[in-house]
Amino acid sequence: MRSITRTIRMGGWMIVLVCVCIAGRAAGGSFQVDPTVAIQAQPFTLDRVRLLDGPFRHAMEKDIDWLVRLEPDRLLSRFREYAGLEPKGPIYGGWERDTISGHSLGHYLSACALGYAATGDERLLAKVNYIVDELVVCQKASGDGYVGGIPNGHKVFEEVARGEIRSKGFDLNGLWVPWYTTHKLMAGLRDAYLHCDNKTARTVLIQLADWAWTVVDDLNDEQIQRMLACEHGGMLELAADVYALTGDKKYLKLADAFYHKAILDPLSQERDAFPGVHANTQIPKLIGCARRYELTGEERFGTIARFAWDTIVDHHTYVTGGNSHREYFGPPDTLADRLSENTTETCNTYNMLKFTRPLFAWTGQARYMDYYERALLNHILASQNPEDGMTCYFLPLAQGARKTYSTPFNAFWCCTGTGMENHVRYGEQIYS
Repeated sequence: MRSITRTIRMGGWMIVLVCVCIAGRAAGGSFQVDPTVAIQAQPFTLDRVRLLDGPFRHAMEKDIDWLVRLEPDRLLSRFREYAGLEPKGPIYGGWERDTISGHSLGHYLSACALGYAATGDERLLAKVNYIVDELVVCQKASGDGYVGGIPNGHKVFEEVARGEIRSKGFDLNGLWVPWYTTHKLMAGLRDAYLHCDNKTARTVLIQLADWAWTVVDDLNDEQIQRMLACEHGGMLELAADVYALTGDKKYLKLADAFYHKAILDPLSQERDAFPGVHANTQIPKLIGCARRYELTGEERFGTIARFAWDTIVDHHTYVTGGNSHREYFGPPDTLADRLSENTTETCNTYNMLKFTRPLFAWTGQARYMDYYERALLNHILASQNPEDGMTCYFLPLAQGARKTYSTPFNAFWCCTGTGMENHVRYGEQIYS
C-alpha cells in the first residue's frame, strides 16, 4: 500500500487529491483481447485506489448517498412492463417518463459498479447484482436477446431491421434516441462485469449485442447511415468492447455498423466536422474510434481520435475544459460571444474525460492530463451541489448566471445519468 498526493493548481486555486493505492490484482472481470497499441501509461484500477479526506471524497460520498436512496425496482419499472411482466415499483419522473426511459438504469448500473470498486460498499454491489438478475428475467421474457425500457422499443427496432427508417436527428421512427438508450444499458452491464465480476452481466450483454446485430445485419450502407443520423451514443465503443470481451470478430462488424460517415470521414481526413453539430452526439463516436484503434491498430481510427481531440480541445473548448453552447459546437476559436446560462453541457465533459484517457495511455504526454485536470476540477467537481449531491445539466459561464441542479427523483436528464458516474470515478487516473 502506498499513499499518493496529487496537487492540482488552476489559477489561484489549489486542490490536493490524496489517495491510497493498494497492492494486488483487480477483483473484477477482464477483457480477453489485449490492446495492439503500445500502452505507455497504465492506471491503477479503481478497486486499488481509495480517496482520503478532501473535496473529491466529499463529492463521492454525496453521490453514493444518492445512489443508495434510488430504488432499482423503480428504474426497472418499464423494463418489466415492456417484457410483459408486472412492475415491482412505479416509474420515476422526469425523462424516465418519456421515450428515453431506461437510460438512467444503465448509468445507475455503471455508477453502482464503479462506486463499489471505488469504495467496497456492499450496498452498491447488492444493487448491481439485483439489477442484473432482474434484467435476466426481462431478457428471457423477451425471447430474442432484447432487453430495454423503451416504449415500443421492440416494434421500432423491428421496423429498422426491415429498412423502415425515419429520423430528424434525435428521433428514430418516433422514439427519442433508442440506440443511445441501449448503449447506456450495455455500458452498465459491461461495468457490472468488469468491476463486480458479475458474469451473468457479461452473458446478458453478449446476448443483447447479438440481438443488436440482427437489427443491422441486413441493412445496406445507405440505410445504416440514415439510421445513424439519429444520436446513437457509444454503440461503436460497446461493440468493440464486446469484441474485447469475447475475441469474436463478428462484433467488430457490429462496430462498423455504427461508423457515422458524415462526421467521421471528414475527421479521418483531418477536417473539422464540428461547427454547427450537436456536441455530445459526436464525442461518444470518437471514444469508439479510440477503442477500435486501441484494439486493432487500424490507423484510420487513430487519426480520427487524435485529430478530433486536438480540434475540440484547442479550438472548441472554454477555459473550464467544457465545450458547447446550448449543446452545439460553434465556429472554431469563437467562444467569447457564446456565453449564456446554457454553456458547457456536463455530459460533454464526462465524455471528453473518457476520450482523453486512452490518448494519454498511448502516449504518456502530459498535455492530455493537463486538460483532464482542468476539466475535472473546473467542470466535473463544480457540477455537483456539495450540499445534497445533485448535479447540473449546464455549467453556465455568463456573468450573473446561476447553476440549476437536478432533483433526486424527478429529473433524470442525460446529465443526471452521467452525474451518477462522475463522482465515483475520481480514482481512475492515478497512474503507476
